[in-house]
Amino acid sequence: MHTSRLFVSLAGLTLLLAACSKSEAPATAQPDQPAALPTQAPGQPQGATAESIKPLTQKKFGQPVTETKTTALTDLTKEPAKFAEQTVRTEGVVSAVCKSMGCWMEIADTTGKAHIKMAGHSFFVPRESSGHRAVIQGKVLAPEGGDKGVCGADDGCGQGGSAKLAQVNIEATGIEFID
Repeated sequence: MHTSRLFVSLAGLTLLLAACSKSEAPATAQPDQPAALPTQAPGQPQGATAESIKPLTQKKFGQPVTETKTTALTDLTKEPAKFAEQTVRTEGVVSAVCKSMGCWMEIADTTGKAHIKMAGHSFFVPRESSGHRAVIQGKVLAPEGGDKGVCGADDGCGQGGSAKLAQVNIEATGIEFID
């Protein structure tokens, strides 16, 4: 009797750990979530309703956001090389989050999106932060080889770095949710 309980417990734990280690595909509409409006262009942040967004208990992560000048996401996406290695402050709606640890997220607005990594995994954002508006402070990473951004093998966002991401990559030192 004791052996079978132990076996069931270990099997459950193994399944749980396996589920946490796998990356998830981009979110698609679930039966219990409202579908995107037909007038919405692909790749744009979806409008969130109060029922679909969980309130966040913590609003600030990492170091305080001290930059006072906000750089529009539009400017960053048009000329990412111009801002390479600079510390910027920008904002947008969270459109995707790492479902394993919250170690990366994407923000978007109607003009583009940016992939945000948490500096050295020194902090993480809530995995349920999609749909919330965030202010990000961090260093813009230099574009790699003129590509529009590709996952690295250590990002936890794809199989061996094959998943396409945003054109702009930022290593965040601080994030504040403002809704």
